[in-house]
Amino acid sequence: MNALVRPCVALVAVAATHAAIAEAPPFDLDDGARIARGKARFASTCAAYCHGAEGIGGRAPSFKGNPHFTPDAAFKTITEGRRGASDVMPPWGNAFTPEQIWELVAYLKLLSVQPAP
Repeated sequence: MNALVRPCVALVAVAATHAAIAEAPPFDLDDGARIARGKARFASTCAAYCHGAEGIGGRAPSFKGNPHFTPDAAFKTITEGRRGASDVMPPWGNAFTPEQIWELVAYLKLLSVQPAP
């Protein structure tokens, strides 16, 4: 194989791997250790101003008791961010790996089945 083609093949393989990770969680979203990591990341980056402690309060809707929560939509929103008329969320896709974002999603999924405040 040509030396110029090998790096391109490697980049395609890496991109395909990242796409596969983004399409589905690479672990069980009910894994307690992953939820704990997501909770710690949430507390350090999401809770203070925007989402409040434990996903209640703040400037955004509560995650607790949210029957409309879907992991895929949460992953996409965290990765790409959101710009709406009344809400703005920065994209975290360049700051966190897909696996770290799925850990956040695992924590949010847990919050979504807890009783609403």
